[in-house]
Amino acid sequence: MLNQLRRFSYTICFLLLLITTGTLRFHRFAEGLQRRIHVSDDLNGDVDNEEGEELKQWGEKKPQNSESAPPSNDVEKRSPSDIQSEMMRRVLGPVFGFVKLRLGTRRTPEMVTHVAKRWVNLARSEGMDTKFIGVDWTTIMFTMEKGRDTTELKKFLLEQEEAYEINIGDQLFRRPGDPPFDEVFEIEEEKSRHSEFSFNDPPTTSITRQVTGHERTSLPLTLFLLSFLVTLLSFM
Repeated sequence: MLNQLRRFSYTICFLLLLITTGTLRFHRFAEGLQRRIHVSDDLNGDVDNEEGEELKQWGEKKPQNSESAPPSNDVEKRSPSDIQSEMMRRVLGPVFGFVKLRLGTRRTPEMVTHVAKRWVNLARSEGMDTKFIGVDWTTIMFTMEKGRDTTELKKFLLEQEEAYEINIGDQLFRRPGDPPFDEVFEIEEEKSRHSEFSFNDPPTTSITRQVTGHERTSLPLTLFLLSFLVTLLSFM
């Protein structure tokens, strides 16, 4: 009997707890419905800044930067090197060219490939995406995706000891005071041909002396034999 009374009392307490909780939630919900959002009528000083800067500048003409701005008209006051640098900075597409290596050293294809790989790593460390490929023992070809970096590439190559002349399009770049590569190449070829000729040329002087001496010694003997034959025939 006592157990039944305990169960009944527990049930009543549980029901009262549920009723109380639900009443409080309903009361809060009702208060929320009764609240009103107050909107001020004085909105003259408020500004809607939800638009971004890009949306505000939409449709406006963008100012030209230094790279895309047209060149100045004072061409006569500028040096040819400045004009070439300006033209190279305005090349936006990919470019390619050739580097003539310094003469005086006989390079194998493996040596040229090693130089090209070293230049690739050095250019990459300076932020230039350039590819170098060996063509022959005096030439390395390069390709660059961003033509606007051509000026930096020219400075980079002229700092390399192996590079002598740079050919980009119709333009040639060398260190100040260096003659053209073709002239240096012809001089080296002439020296090479002269050295080979001197090395392979037989000692003609000594041979001539030997032949001349032989002729001088054999000529009197021939005359003596002819005179002896003539004398012998006369007696017969």
